[in-house]
Amino acid sequence: MSDMAATHKQLKIKVGVVKRYQKELALYRAEVVENQRKLESVTATEGESWDVRNTTNLVRESENMVRDTTTRLERATGELEDLLTSAKRNVELDQDQDLREAEAVLAVASSA
Repeated sequence: MSDMAATHKQLKIKVGVVKRYQKELALYRAEVVENQRKLESVTATEGESWDVRNTTNLVRESENMVRDTTTRLERATGELEDLLTSAKRNVELDQDQDLREAEAVLAVASSA
């Protein structure tokens, strides 16, 4: 496989990874908000202590997943930036559509 074909393949893979982590992060953040609402509801209705403990654990797990996904997204974004930097050195890839898509995904990831 030529260097250009390998770079194309890696760009597509890494763009997909970053997109997936962005979606996961959004879902986990929504889950944290939802679980916090449940916790407030259970606490307000003076639910059983088991309900409060269980819901508190759910919130904690969701918050841990947000942190974990953020770390994975940052690592994947860094890898994509490195690949993008090396791909831009290749004149043949300068106007490539996959390269443009990778730049757009990085712009979105950086703003989040």
